[in-house]
Amino acid sequence: MPTTSYRAACHISNLHDTDAAAHEVVTSVASQMHGETDLAVVFVSGHHTNRVDVVTSTIYDLLAPSTVIGCTGVSVAGNEHELEDQPGIVVLALSLPGVELHTFTDSDIDWPRSKDDPERLRAAMKADHPDLRGVMLLADPFTPIMGLLPALSEVLERSLDEPAVPMFGGIASAGRQAGDNRLLRNDEIRNGGLIGLSFTGAVRIETLVSQGCRPIGKPLIITGAKRNVIESLGGKPAMAAFQELAVELSDQERELIQDKGLFVGRVVSEYREHFGRGDFLVRNVIGVDRDHGLLAVSDLVRVGQTVQFHVRDAQTAHEDLEMLLAAQQFDDAPLAGVLFTCNGRGTHLFNEPDHDVSTIRRAMPGLPIAGFSAAGEIGPVGNSTFLHGHTASIALFRGM
Repeated sequence: MPTTSYRAACHISNLHDTDAAAHEVVTSVASQMHGETDLAVVFVSGHHTNRVDVVTSTIYDLLAPSTVIGCTGVSVAGNEHELEDQPGIVVLALSLPGVELHTFTDSDIDWPRSKDDPERLRAAMKADHPDLRGVMLLADPFTPIMGLLPALSEVLERSLDEPAVPMFGGIASAGRQAGDNRLLRNDEIRNGGLIGLSFTGAVRIETLVSQGCRPIGKPLIITGAKRNVIESLGGKPAMAAFQELAVELSDQERELIQDKGLFVGRVVSEYREHFGRGDFLVRNVIGVDRDHGLLAVSDLVRVGQTVQFHVRDAQTAHEDLEMLLAAQQFDDAPLAGVLFTCNGRGTHLFNEPDHDVSTIRRAMPGLPIAGFSAAGEIGPVGNSTFLHGHTASIALFRGM
């Protein structure tokens, strides 16, 4: 009998026929795994939604993993390809000796009744396990995850000197109405809700969140706010503060705001003298009241927070991702990765196909990586986990 070892393999197919695509992907992965698959991560495009059962049955027949997790997406990615607006199935298989895999669903969490019962949340995610290494979440867009995420994030926090357990994932994106998406949990196929997977034991998981925005102007303090509306910045009406900044912007930055919109970055940790990329949680400006000088953003804000205006463009997004990946060169090569990229990226943002996966593979040649274009990306900034837009959220797995 072979000795179990860390191993990973990934394959992606763009065949239209579900049976043929599933067989191609799983056969390729199985030939590399030698009967040692603990986890299969699978992402399926909307073209195959109604036959997802074929994909899962093929995985169990040929790979026999102990755990399966996945969902449907508007497009999928694997190794060096992002299959946009075309059929796609990708499977990432991992052998993880010494790792316990625990799945859970929204039924185990029992939200929102567990809102005042953090112990219920901790039990569902194995948060009290001393060797909890990470939690992966996949959710249907019609599940109220925005209210749930802060509670889940809080129970994953450790002591002040210890980083929180990383949580990562994405929102299924293949359907336009409730019931159209599929979430895969072992041999169960769900058309809504939330599924999760906790990793405990001998694995290291590192998360990267590339927000693809850069700050402009200088940091400002919110001096007036109500819910998601910034009323004043530095004692001036919010719009007046922006207009002061706008005078100093380059023509290119003005064009970016006109084309891509304006963003506001909220500082995650106030205990710094200087702020740069990675120090902000970036949110869209979703409304302007010029008469009263107000700015509405896609997040709750409060008086005393430090914010800075941001712009977004392909070059900034590319540089941001490369910068995060460059830091990985100082660590061992990862075993595998999963990618959750915004469905507004891809060729909608970049002037080339396969941008995110090819950038990752240039930094980590040969890395088995699978992912999908999400309707929202889950990943940490600082010590807390958030739901993002416009980002590439990556989880890298390493042995111990």
